Amino acid sequence: MIKPIPGGSLWLPSQETTQVCHAIVQEPAFFRFLTQIDEELAAATRLQGCRSCGGGLHVANYPRKPRGCPVAAREEYSRRLSFTCGRCDLRTTSVSVRFAGRRVYLAVVLMLVSAPGSASARALRDRLRIAAVTLKRWRRWWCEIFPLTRFWQSVGERFMPPVTIGCLPQSLLERFEASTMTDRLVQALRFIAPLSTRVVVR
Repeated sequence: MIKPIPGGSLWLPSQETTQVCHAIVQEPAFFRFLTQIDEELAAATRLQGCRSCGGGLHVANYPRKPRGCPVAAREEYSRRLSFTCGRCDLRTTSVSVRFAGRRVYLAVVLMLVSAPGSASARALRDRLRIAAVTLKRWRRWWCEIFPLTRFWQSVGERFMPPVTIGCLPQSLLERFEASTMTDRLVQALRFIAPLSTRVVVR
């Protein structure tokens, strides 16, 4: 079980919210919970078999060197769950709530740090020592590249009123209803998980 963090806005410019954001990225149980979700997603992918020939899939995880997770969870985040076909050798990688494509920073960091004009996001960025040029690249991805992905083009219209593109990812996170911030964040990470195998977030 992950420790609940009280509900409310992730983006209020308050010391309390800053502490909550810091608590999320320091809580090993939260990161282990994301690993459990990825394992479930990987198991479902394996059951489907090879998308090319229908052959059986064999475990072929590959190494990762992620940034943004606590030391206690670093070992389990050192590999991306993946498979290769026993018949045609095609690689199949399941979607992930942990990894944002090939980006070295984890998806949760990309979500929490990229909010525009947020004191809590700014404090977290400073704590993780994320360079300003990196943050600028992430902001550009959220506001210019993400809206043009086939994924968003297919699901964006579900949100009414429309999500404000210029305020992503804040405007997306705010659409998920949950009693705790961690639950809301998990919902958002599940939602964008399809992008973890289709888009490289630089």
